[in-house]
Amino acid sequence: MPDFLRWELNAAKSGMPLPAGEFIWSPAAHFLFRKCPRAWFFRRYLAQGGWKESAADPSAHAYLLKYLDHTDSWMSSAAEESLTQALLEIMPFSGPARTDALTEAFQTKVSAHLIRARNELADSSYLTDPKLTSFSELHNATGEYESPAELLGMIQYRFKEFFRLWENSILPQTIAEVDPLAWRLPPEYHQFPIGGIQVSVRPWMYAVYRRTIAAWTVRFTFSDPLAASAYPDGDDEEYGLPERVFAAWCARKYPDFEVEIHKIFISPDGMVSRIEVPLTVSPDFVLASADEMIRTANLPGGLKSELFPRLEDSSKCSGCRFKELCETEPVPPEDETIDGDAENA
Repeated sequence: MPDFLRWELNAAKSGMPLPAGEFIWSPAAHFLFRKCPRAWFFRRYLAQGGWKESAADPSAHAYLLKYLDHTDSWMSSAAEESLTQALLEIMPFSGPARTDALTEAFQTKVSAHLIRARNELADSSYLTDPKLTSFSELHNATGEYESPAELLGMIQYRFKEFFRLWENSILPQTIAEVDPLAWRLPPEYHQFPIGGIQVSVRPWMYAVYRRTIAAWTVRFTFSDPLAASAYPDGDDEEYGLPERVFAAWCARKYPDFEVEIHKIFISPDGMVSRIEVPLTVSPDFVLASADEMIRTANLPGGLKSELFPRLEDSSKCSGCRFKELCETEPVPPEDETIDGDAENA
């Protein structure tokens, strides 16, 4: 889905209010805005046009940083995409042969990701030309590893451990036993309205059978080992927000079907899998979140870096991809923020 939308370009200009009908809300935008409006501005506005040959800093820098990926995120995406490709590849297989074929194809697809990552990391031209940034590959040098070779060695080791745990679990058989015709592949972006707001649904790998929507997600959580032990709280609408949005979309497309999310977590403690049945996200939650972003986008005079203060707690910035850019971009005058209250920044 295009990330740069016409309303964003309009809202970034003085005197050009955001057309409400063109706003698109997503869980990712919600979390970024809630965590750090300044990072939200860098990603959604400052990066505009950064792909052009004529683009200069800071736009080009913001655009480059926008697509750099952290190790856990990259491995999760590589695993889900590889599993999707493997399921498509084994469509002709039936019976017990599907299980072995699935694992073999899964491993082959992951290896292809690793080969591409190795080649792209070895040729670091993407660091000076944002147009060469791969939108799905790993380019984020966090300082944790001394070289691309060391980084890739660690990723290979973690995937090796993952497949060892995978083959010793019931997951390959469980997934292979799903009727091939039940899968809705490849995953696609979707949009649908909630309370008059257009909502973006990220691609999900899911199957439809027995009046059930069974979706699968793979998450490497080495940077946040406790993620696998977190469980939903009925009062916490932010927990599993992408799943709640997916459930809301399913409720429109598949009325009266139950939604199951099969979550696979890989952490230093091993692999954990579980099934959750998400509630649908409430319209009030989406509307409140969207309203805050729309009001910010429509600030008089257009948006610029000096309207967005840095976080007071700098420890929360350690994993931010915009950290380097944030330190060089202007900040609001002392005691001045977007809403005039530094505590609400």
